[in-house]
Amino acid sequence: MGQDSILHSINPSTPLILASGSQSRKIMLEDAGINFDIITSDVDEDFIKKQISELPFEDQVIKLAAAKAIKVSNDNPESIVIGGDQMCILDNTIFDKPGSIERAVSNLKKLSGTTHHQYSGICLYKDGKPLWEYAEVVQMNMHDLSEKEIINYVKMENPIHAAGAYKFESLGCNLFSSVNGSSYTIRGMPLMALLKKLRELDIINLENIV
Repeated sequence: MGQDSILHSINPSTPLILASGSQSRKIMLEDAGINFDIITSDVDEDFIKKQISELPFEDQVIKLAAAKAIKVSNDNPESIVIGGDQMCILDNTIFDKPGSIERAVSNLKKLSGTTHHQYSGICLYKDGKPLWEYAEVVQMNMHDLSEKEIINYVKMENPIHAAGAYKFESLGCNLFSSVNGSSYTIRGMPLMALLKKLRELDIINLENIV
């Protein structure tokens, strides 16, 4: 929590809470200079995923983001809670966080040479009620990778907690020939859309820099 590494930050008019343990989302908000706290939610994502599996992927990521935000928002009614979720999809198959080196290698072998998509959902909740929900999708065109490239990459970055088994913000961008969409969305949060909405709601602006 906090912005110890940032010299200047924006104080929101209403306290902000990020309801996510994602290091990537945390870094994006910190880099944007936003003052916020982190409270992770312990919702049963697997149970929710089973309930919403028939919905379009854009709706699924919003539902998952909202589930995290609602729980934290109910416990912190005076704050605005940011919920986020991400899905990597190839041919209607969800590539979850691999969780192991072996599965990361296996996932990248399947994604190699393909066009797949990263879906990212974001929402804002206040006192348990939705203020805003939004989703973006990015088309990802991956190089036809050799087995040695995949193994070397996984050994270097250990992307076992990354949707799709790659970290686009660092070495993982070298896996791709092109992408169609925002790098923020690939990293797990449509940051520009979020900042725009926070500004429209008069929660942040550059008049409140400390």
